[in-house]
Amino acid sequence: MAELSRKPRGSLSPEQASFLKYEGEDRDVYILSDCNGSILRVPKNRNQAAAFPAEDIHTFTPAYILLFAAFLGLAPAGLGTLVFAPPAMLWALGIAVLRRPGRAGWIRIAVVWTAAALMLLAALPLAMRFLERIG
Repeated sequence: MAELSRKPRGSLSPEQASFLKYEGEDRDVYILSDCNGSILRVPKNRNQAAAFPAEDIHTFTPAYILLFAAFLGLAPAGLGTLVFAPPAMLWALGIAVLRRPGRAGWIRIAVVWTAAALMLLAALPLAMRFLERIG
């Protein structure tokens, strides 16, 4: 096996002394070596891609299903809305208390609460009129 001999440092030209050799890389760093064989690890400094869709979207799925059922419940005298809108609001409240959502989560909570409250306001007169007719 051949052995590499090293020249004294003073005999290297400036171009050779400042040379870095690429040795390899992994997920986080580039691995380089200099003329003396010293290893240099240079971080890539890459941003990690965010998961898409965001994980907190799936926590709102039951609330969205309940809101859809509440919307459909407006048709039969608003009675379905009276049944399904409050659980949707409670689900969103539970997420706010237990999960500590980020900005997007708070926006979703506000959307759920606003939509449920508006549907309840629309359903109350319909339900009252229906109850007066049958009673």
